[in-house]
Amino acid sequence: MNVIHKSHVMKVGFVAIVVLVSACSPSGSDTATSSTIPAPVTTLAATEDPGSAPDTTTTTEEPKTILSAPEYKIVQRTPGTDSGDTVVVLLDPATYNSLTDIDLYDLIAEIVELFPPIASIHIVDSGAAASVISDPDASQADRNSVSPNYLARLENGFQITYLGPFASSGTAVLGS
Repeated sequence: MNVIHKSHVMKVGFVAIVVLVSACSPSGSDTATSSTIPAPVTTLAATEDPGSAPDTTTTTEEPKTILSAPEYKIVQRTPGTDSGDTVVVLLDPATYNSLTDIDLYDLIAEIVELFPPIASIHIVDSGAAASVISDPDASQADRNSVSPNYLARLENGFQITYLGPFASSGTAVLGS
């Protein structure tokens, strides 16, 4: 007959408490959060028919793309009156896969915040459009030729007008 001694039960209980306390107590190190881009996920499916060699199929899924704002450069800044300067901003199309009116809104808000005082902004995505938009003597034919690359304009420091491929978005008020 097996007899369990009271001292044996107490030892097991004590060990369980020590393990529980050590698992729940902080390690003393600072908690840090980091983010990484996940590696591609590979799935291997195997089918086996009795009497034949096993067949395998491999599928690789690309990691999800992390969205980021497009890179830009202020290619011209013209000093203005008390209300602010006029800037021409050139986007680098190689830095984004897609662009929305919300992206343009956020970009304009960022530029106004980082580079004050600004009254007018012209957002373009080609060097030719930047040259034409910044030239007050450019012909209407030149302006029309670059209109697909003229994406948005800020006027009076708050009124955004979407242009070119974003014209259907209409207008927006900065800060609302």
